[in-house]
This record gives sequence, C-alpha cells and structure tokens, in this order.
Amino acid sequence: MAEIAGWEKLNLLSGNANVTYDGTYVGETYIDAASTHQNLTLTLGTDKRVAVKREKMKEYSSASFFGNEVKQEFAYLMTVRNNRNEAARMVLKDQYPVSTLKEVTVELSKDTTPPTINKTEMGVVTWEYDMQPDETKTFKLVYVVKYPKGKILNL
Repeated sequence: MAEIAGWEKLNLLSGNANVTYDGTYVGETYIDAASTHQNLTLTLGTDKRVAVKREKMKEYSSASFFGNEVKQEFAYLMTVRNNRNEAARMVLKDQYPVSTLKEVTVELSKDTTPPTINKTEMGVVTWEYDMQPDETKTFKLVYVVKYPKGKILNL
C-alpha cells in the first residue's frame, strides 16, 4: 500500500491505474479523485519477496462451559518473512469479530502479541515494525468469545 500526502495538488482523475514496481508490471489499482481523505491510499499489489502465512493454532482454540456461559477461544499464528535483500517497513493487519449483542462479548487475550494499534470498535489489530533482510517474525492473535449457553453463533 502507498499513502500519498498532498495528492489533491496533482490534479488526478478517477480511474484505474497500472502499477509497476522495479520496472515490472504488478497489477492495477483505482484512483479515487473524489476522496475526502487527507492521504490518498493506493494498493500496489503483492510483493512476492515478502511471505506471510496465517494458521489456526489448535492447542489454543477451544470451547468451555461455565454455568450458563460458553467461552470459546480462537488463536491464530501469523509468520512473516522478508525475503528481500534490503530492510523493509511492514504493517501487518488482522481482524477479530465485534459483537453487536450485549450478551455476547469478544475480548483480545493477553496471549496476543501486543499490537501497535487496536481498533476495538472495528475489531482490527495492526502491528508496525521494521524487518531486516531474511528476517522472520511471528505474531499471535488470540481472542475469547463469551455467550449464553443455548445461543447459536456462527463463529
């Protein structure tokens, strides 16, 4: 992703734009010249030199019953590897459910890798970090959903 400050001075037109990286075509993005955001955000496509893997951790994921309450824990492990030959600034985002029902609660577990930003109203966690060439980092997202026994949720 790229964010462009002062983009309104460029007299851009709305529409599709081709994206090239290091002289190679990597895809298309859309320029929204009618945007009211301070920065223009463009998707630049996938960098094949950065590998990301997300997998469910079975030893953490479980359901338990306490009285009239069901507690389900979900855990995911994200592994990021910088296969580039230069350092890179990474922004990793993941999401967790947000409840609109007062009898259903969702909370991040203390086992979650501390995020740089946690937007609880949207259920989005963000980790921002610098990675050296050939470096690998892992991140855990663990959340707990509590709800009344007998209630059926699609989790």
